[in-house]
Amino acid sequence: MIQVTNIQDLKTAVNQNGEMVITMNNNEIVIMKMEEYREKLLKEDIEEHLLKAEDDIRNGRVRDAREVFKEWKEKYGI
Repeated sequence: MIQVTNIQDLKTAVNQNGEMVITMNNNEIVIMKMEEYREKLLKEDIEEHLLKAEDDIRNGRVRDAREVFKEWKEKYGI
């Protein structure tokens, strides 16, 4: 992340780093490279899916993979 204290710092940061995103986090304005932002979103998405998967396992919402693959083979020929 880049610390910006005035508009000139912002212009310099954009010129040096290219595409950037400005967002709010806990009432703070955050400016980061678009690449860093996309990486952050991807990590959050993966974490969300892993937490859901863990909840599914904990609550018995699972099936044997062999059964699923057998159904796919019968239904789709794979």
